[in-house]
Amino acid sequence: MHVSPLRAASTLALALSAATLAASAQAAPAELYIDAATHAMPGMPGMGAMGRLAGAMGGQRPSYGMTRHPGMPGRYLDVALYNRAAPGQPATQAVPKGLQLGNSIELLARERGRDEAAGSHDGSGGLGLADGASYRVRYFWGCGEQARSGQPVEYSMTVRNGKPVQGGRAMAPRQVPAQGPDIGPQHVLWPNPGARRGVSDTASLVGTHRLEGSGLPASLQFALDRGDDFLPRIELDSTGSPGEGMALEWNPVDGARGYFIHAMASQGDTIVMWSSSEDGYAGPELMDYLPEALLAQWTGKRTVLGADARSCRIPAEVFAGVEATPVVQMIAYGGQRSIAEPRPADAGRDWSPAWTVRVRSKSTAMLMPGLAAGATRDAARPAAKETARGLLRGLLGN
Repeated sequence: MHVSPLRAASTLALALSAATLAASAQAAPAELYIDAATHAMPGMPGMGAMGRLAGAMGGQRPSYGMTRHPGMPGRYLDVALYNRAAPGQPATQAVPKGLQLGNSIELLARERGRDEAAGSHDGSGGLGLADGASYRVRYFWGCGEQARSGQPVEYSMTVRNGKPVQGGRAMAPRQVPAQGPDIGPQHVLWPNPGARRGVSDTASLVGTHRLEGSGLPASLQFALDRGDDFLPRIELDSTGSPGEGMALEWNPVDGARGYFIHAMASQGDTIVMWSSSEDGYAGPELMDYLPEALLAQWTGKRTVLGADARSCRIPAEVFAGVEATPVVQMIAYGGQRSIAEPRPADAGRDWSPAWTVRVRSKSTAMLMPGLAAGATRDAARPAAKETARGLLRGLLGN
């Protein structure tokens, strides 16, 4: 039985996650996770504060998990608490005024129906291809005027007599270990159905935070500083055209520890993908939080652009002859900080912290070069939809 590279990589990632959980058997009785994200869509009309207001008026409320893959521009916050003394019981988190959410936020359990709907999906169902259908994926990587020798790498699949026939070389995703909590009924979260609004574009986490609730340690109080706060927006801009090569430039993002860019476009049955990685192709799996050790390793190998990078050129060969508008995604990786209950001066040898906090941040941007500044948002949707359809067909159908 054929096992796709994507599925094999997912299985390996799950094994690594299980090993990580086993190694953390001595975890603190109370664990708090705080994820902060900033998202921008440079040049897209109708976005920004007005776009988010329209979304709110349309009934779109913030929900836990939106920091992973934000939709509208703005700032996003996810908070998850696991209290071993009282799993799934509500808690109150006092927050600084700068967060602009009042004096506190309520951490509540996720609705059961939401848990079931949010179950994992490994892509095993696939999207399916009709007999005789085919698709082709072309991979590029590296910044520069021209594509490197040996590029593109190509992979194809054709269905013959109901069986897939593969050609070329499929690029396996990079191995990014699972991080953070595996959300279940034992966690309480914010945002939740009771959250009336998300964080504003000027919100700040800086200041003192304190948690109270059944079974929580009385000492669960900590302070976040500027290094733990939301990252600024990425002001990403492009010159040139997709068919002749594009020069990408961006502002220095204060607090960023590295950058990564991924672009893709689809036309017919061909999907073209490119990344800024210098040591071989890297995919959309890097458009997420990365463990600090892995980020340092990949920065050294130039998989990730350094914190001092301010520009990158997509070679002309990448999108030459592709009429569809490419989607360019960029991420600035922020810091990750772990905080634990301070050790008392009179603590014995067997003392261990009663609580831990993990805080991490990132800033992302999505750019669709070639769309006129005055174009309507509706004009941008078909291109994004077609690109997404091509990506899913290429990867999940793999």
